[in-house]
Amino acid sequence: MVKSYQRFEQANSFGVIASNANCVWIPPASGKQNNPGRAVTAALENVNIWDIKTAELVSSLSDGLPPGAADAKSIKPAETTYLQYHRDTNILAAGYADGTIKIWDLMSKTVLLSLSGHKSAITVLKFDSTGTRMVSGSRDSDIILWDLIGEVGLYKLRSHKDAISGIWMQDDEWLISTSKDGLVKIWDLKTQQCVETHIAHTGECWGLGICEDLAITTGADSQIKIWQLDLEANSGSKLIERGTHEKQSKQRGLSVEFMTTPDDVKFFYIQNADKTIEVFRIRKKEEIAKAMKKREKRLKEKGMTDEEIQENIKSSYVSTVMHSFQVIRSTFKIKGSSWAHATSSKLEIAVTTSSNTVEYYSIPYEKREPRHPVPNRIYSIDLNGHRTDIRAIDISRDNTLLATASNGQLKIWNLKTRLCIRTFECGYALCCKFLPGGVLVIVGTREGELQLFDLASSTLIDAKDDAHNAAIWSLDISYDGKRLVTGSADKTVKFWNFKIEDSLVPGTLNKFIPTLKLSHNTTLELNDDILSVRLSPENKLLAVSLLDNTVKVFFFDTMKFFLSLYGHKLPVLSIDISFDSKLIITSSADKNIKVWGLDFGDCHKSLFAHQDSIMNVKFLPESHNFFSCSKDGQIKYWDGDKFECIQKLCAHQSEVWTLAISSDGEHVVSTAHDHSIRIWEETGDQVFLEEEREKEAEEQYENTLLSSLEDGAGDDMFKKENDAVERDEATDVRNLNIESLKAGERLMEALDLGIPEIEQREAYEKELKKWKKEKKHAKPSKPTENSILSALKKSPEQYIMDVLTKIKPSQLEDALLVLPFSYVLNFLTFFDYVMRNKSLLQNNLACVCRNLYFIVRSNHKELVAQKNEELKIRITRVKEELRNALKSNEDDLGFNVAGLKFIKQQWDLKHKLEYVDEYDQLEEEKKLARKRVFETVV
Repeated sequence: MVKSYQRFEQANSFGVIASNANCVWIPPASGKQNNPGRAVTAALENVNIWDIKTAELVSSLSDGLPPGAADAKSIKPAETTYLQYHRDTNILAAGYADGTIKIWDLMSKTVLLSLSGHKSAITVLKFDSTGTRMVSGSRDSDIILWDLIGEVGLYKLRSHKDAISGIWMQDDEWLISTSKDGLVKIWDLKTQQCVETHIAHTGECWGLGICEDLAITTGADSQIKIWQLDLEANSGSKLIERGTHEKQSKQRGLSVEFMTTPDDVKFFYIQNADKTIEVFRIRKKEEIAKAMKKREKRLKEKGMTDEEIQENIKSSYVSTVMHSFQVIRSTFKIKGSSWAHATSSKLEIAVTTSSNTVEYYSIPYEKREPRHPVPNRIYSIDLNGHRTDIRAIDISRDNTLLATASNGQLKIWNLKTRLCIRTFECGYALCCKFLPGGVLVIVGTREGELQLFDLASSTLIDAKDDAHNAAIWSLDISYDGKRLVTGSADKTVKFWNFKIEDSLVPGTLNKFIPTLKLSHNTTLELNDDILSVRLSPENKLLAVSLLDNTVKVFFFDTMKFFLSLYGHKLPVLSIDISFDSKLIITSSADKNIKVWGLDFGDCHKSLFAHQDSIMNVKFLPESHNFFSCSKDGQIKYWDGDKFECIQKLCAHQSEVWTLAISSDGEHVVSTAHDHSIRIWEETGDQVFLEEEREKEAEEQYENTLLSSLEDGAGDDMFKKENDAVERDEATDVRNLNIESLKAGERLMEALDLGIPEIEQREAYEKELKKWKKEKKHAKPSKPTENSILSALKKSPEQYIMDVLTKIKPSQLEDALLVLPFSYVLNFLTFFDYVMRNKSLLQNNLACVCRNLYFIVRSNHKELVAQKNEELKIRITRVKEELRNALKSNEDDLGFNVAGLKFIKQQWDLKHKLEYVDEYDQLEEEKKLARKRVFETVV
């Protein structure tokens, strides 16, 4: 009988407040005046929406199957790289690291459409004013204009040579782009051509901001450039450089964002690649004119000529137009920023940092200057995540609490609600454990300190500063909870007892309360640094891994040597002992896991398990199956008896540091360098090893198939080499993927099923017509209908049309491109029959036109080369029928529009009464009346 296993799927992911992408501010709902609004941040593959005031997670937007699911891919999900919000339509565009763009509806929290056209991470997104079109820029140096109504890419602009860093669009006429190749380009969207190219900076160009006629670009150094923009000017002078300005920060400026206050004062900020954001104010025209007059007067007094005065004014253009307003300094490196509220007395900015926090700053100001020298940080979201990597985790024995420890913080989480219920300050934690009862947590630090925390009173009840002379890499507690074992880099294993001692209540002289304390019992000295210690379940054996690549096993009670396990080529980073004390597993930096027998210390199996150092291994309770995690970002589920990999769990974006397994074996919790805490839950689905291997082979085949299709044949490769030298600036948007290939296959299957049915029906109708004329032979028998069509109760034309309309618009053209030419001819035959079915044609006229035009356009050379007269007659017939249908549709639309205009006119006549004030009318008539002049009267 084939053995099956229970499948583990990701149940939850939390702990990430903001990952490495920009942030977006959403204004509060009407009526909530005291609420500063919400912040939208990227949380790895998800998108989080936070209430800035309450620091609560309002919602988390996630799409697709959870990692580990039966139909989910065995590669990590793509990380969110850029966010853009459109206020009028309340939609959010999210760009991902694999080049896809998803449009979210924030009302229903669902994906409206998914767009695929780029080959690498999205770097910038911009909506037009209506929210119906969008421009995207990517690391692949391409710019794509998307039609969100038609769900298609209109065209791709290819002229830059590096990642796109900034985009600005004016309606559907002009587009300005900057790239890391240091160039600024102006595009005419009507002709889809670049009309101007400027060298913005000597190195990379990192940011672009435009407001009316002022453009600002940032480079890799501390300089920003100011440009004057006039799109009405002749080509070559639309963008004119007016000067440079030195920022306070020496780091590059990552983004430039403008904001206009209600009293029409313009501000902009530059987000730097360090801990600062510099805010600038643009002077009003009246201020500039006044300053110019003063300067001219002063320069004339100095005796300068008019030419010298003009030259001086030109050189001081930048300092005249704008001035530095204030600098926001965060305690952490800034990753993203967004303007929030802007009034005539206050500016507010939302900021995300590299240390997993969201900060909200306010800059109060009067007239032209800020009131305070430093901005006020009024809100901060930092409770729901760690500032640094989580290096140790543990689950309480009742499976309700989770402890996570990092450099400086110990957090206690409720596993069901995923809320942080306690936060303690600690040292640089390397290991932590719950004591039995789930009320006390012990932490070992890099400084060699042991800290004991009480969750009930939220206090540190004991701290042994000199527990070890070096880092405590590992600790374990006996099952009865009476003894603690710690292993350190000072080459010692120390044994500790828990004792209750009376301690003085702070602030009193003679009041004592009983407190749990740690007391050192014995010390086991070894020859090398200790990396991991583990007690067997019945406290019989103690396993210790050393820096010399060996694992030594001792009797726990007498501390006598029992076994030495050697075979690893690099130090063993983690060890675990099975529930029955028969097996011990060791994971090492040499990427191997070894399974040993504890009776004689023999190695049962050595597994090459991961592509990088294996950080942790853990047995499932009451089982020989175990989990492993590695720096390659993967978690694997293994059978410890058959030595086979059951499941690969890929969700973390970077190195996985540690694992914890619940006492009932239903939950596995993992943490990684990406700050995320992921809960993997045992499901009712079963895993069969053969099916998993087949699934992996299919994925590998799909990847190689796509790469071979993209590279193309020899002729295509030759064309690509020529294109590398000289290529079109504007091309069609193409991105062949598995979904479009599958859509093409579905269409081919539908044609294979439907066309023979149509031809069979036509032949029967001809024979029947002939029989009715002559009646010489027996009446022809009606052919049997296809079982699928009879079950669906659809005609062949309707069936093919349904398959065609179900293909997503974004995948349609790619699906049609993969059709062989024989199927193209079948497709034209299908359209010929559709033209005869008037109701089907009228209901799907737009779909028919789009598909037919694309098929003819993409295969016109082959169609012209055909010498088939019947094909030419069919195409001509389709053309005439389609023209008639379009003319009829145009007439219907014109008639309907005229009817609606007439109804509106009648409504206005009967219901709209214009109010006229008689007094005002008389006054107006008196003003306009001409006086009578009697010229003959003297």
